[in-house]
Amino acid sequence: MPEPTPVVSVIIPTYNRKESLLRTLDSLARQTYPADRMEVIVVDDGSTDGTTDTSLDRRLTGTVLHAEHGGATAARNHGASRARGCVLVFVDDDIELEADALAQGVRLLQSLDHAILLGTLSLPDQRVSQVLVCGRFEGVRAPGTLGEVAEVPFQHCMTGLLFVRQPDLAQIGGFQDPTGGWPNWDDVDFGYRATGAGYRLFRSTLVRATHWDHVSADLRSACDRWYRAAHAGARLFQRYPELQGQIPMFADKGPVRWGEDSVAIIARKAVRSLASSQPAQALIRWFTMILERCWPNFSVLTHLYNWQVSACIRKGYRQGLREMKTS
Repeated sequence: MPEPTPVVSVIIPTYNRKESLLRTLDSLARQTYPADRMEVIVVDDGSTDGTTDTSLDRRLTGTVLHAEHGGATAARNHGASRARGCVLVFVDDDIELEADALAQGVRLLQSLDHAILLGTLSLPDQRVSQVLVCGRFEGVRAPGTLGEVAEVPFQHCMTGLLFVRQPDLAQIGGFQDPTGGWPNWDDVDFGYRATGAGYRLFRSTLVRATHWDHVSADLRSACDRWYRAAHAGARLFQRYPELQGQIPMFADKGPVRWGEDSVAIIARKAVRSLASSQPAQALIRWFTMILERCWPNFSVLTHLYNWQVSACIRKGYRQGLREMKTS
């Protein structure tokens, strides 16, 4: 029988987000989970904005570790190596947890065997933020539900709020960087390796948090992020060729594979190519500007944002493929 109230280690990698980190720590200090059964490990990944001087809220027990800048993947593993809890909770430094998030997450994880639990993140600006993740998850269906949690495929794995038993993390092989640099798809990589090792992924709507993503209200920043993510996506498929076709956001972004692509995919790629052209994007940006000024709540705006982000995804992915061919 698992202990009723296990020791939980909350691991937060952070880099140059001092104010955001303080909000995350404050939300942890307000958790209903017993304070004497929780430790917080902040891993400062070589920050230069004063984050290094951050100390834990006096309501929290734990430590701040300092490391040379090596990326969030290495920071998560470093924090896990110093954790004493049998349950590890990975939280990004721009996440604000609801008061019962840890308690609910630990309870649900204890009810599952060979499982990893994901929380449900909401975004404060839904109008722009919806485009940040919709391409990645579009067409990826959850195969079933189990009481208060829903089972999800590996593509849904995200490290913003993730619960895993410490022995299971070791069994899976920790977090790995499949592409080099950031964004590096280490969350999808972790989910893929976990399911390959026989683990199941679940998400619960009872484990809630707000994701204060700094690009959530900035379309230009969103486009830049997804360009870089798509650029790295080419290297993800180089490492895992079998994932081709399993990440929906890339389904209609690559070159036509004559003899392999269906007529429907070929048609989608043609439409995507046309919509991503410079004249089409200029027209979309002009129309977006007009609607933002005159009808800012008009639902068509979400589609226009999505077309612009999708064009950046296609551009980044194609550039990554070209670089791989010449390297």
